[in-house]
Amino acid sequence: MAEQTERAVLNHLIETCTDAARGFRSAADHVRDDRLKAFFERIATERERFAEELLPQAQRLGGDAPADGTHTAALHRGWIDIKSRITRHDDHAILAEAARGDGVTLRIFKDAIEGMLPPDVRDLVEQQHAAIEAEHDEIANFYPHVGIS
Repeated sequence: MAEQTERAVLNHLIETCTDAARGFRSAADHVRDDRLKAFFERIATERERFAEELLPQAQRLGGDAPADGTHTAALHRGWIDIKSRITRHDDHAILAEAARGDGVTLRIFKDAIEGMLPPDVRDLVEQQHAAIEAEHDEIANFYPHVGIS
């Protein structure tokens, strides 16, 4: 992210949430395990809500609107699609890719918290970060369920 303004940071978080929601929906479409599918759908819905909560905060700062996701995330979703075809919708492989993508989301939120955030939005971003962190830990709980060692 070239421009480091409060608005740019919030836009990046919104784009990241949009990307994450799409990624988890794509993962849900490719897994066979119903519990894992429901888990991915729940996270996707939450990431959409996070973006919706952040949008008015960014809009009040003026400037450009957030992009509708990123090219990097589109490539990652494409990789999940390809990998699921090669591995015949292997829940293990898809879960590993979802965890990897979620790790990126965690890092972006952490960077935002440590960087430029409007003071009145910091609490919201910290709450969202905590939820993402908890769900990232939940992903690990699926490992035994889908046979990941």
